[in-house]
Amino acid sequence: MRVNGRMLRYSTLAERRMFLSLGITELRVPRSMNPYTVARRIARAAKNNTPDMELFKSLATQSKRAPDQAPGPSPDFDRPEPVLPEPHEPLHAAA
Repeated sequence: MRVNGRMLRYSTLAERRMFLSLGITELRVPRSMNPYTVARRIARAAKNNTPDMELFKSLATQSKRAPDQAPGPSPDFDRPEPVLPEPHEPLHAAA
């Protein structure tokens, strides 16, 4: 598992199959849970059928997006913020 803040992404083929079987590509861990513990349990569930699979299914259904909702950019994707003109710039340009 790759942990990026509270977002978990698969890193092995077994984990990828598990994620795609539930129709998700990443999983957001709630603040009430430790992301590293959840990642360890998901990796364990990917190896064999354990009670950890039930935890993964419940978390996946919580974080699943609606089909018409576009995915947001990955948090590890460095993009500069859009630069908007300051409110006083048009006033100074007109002067």
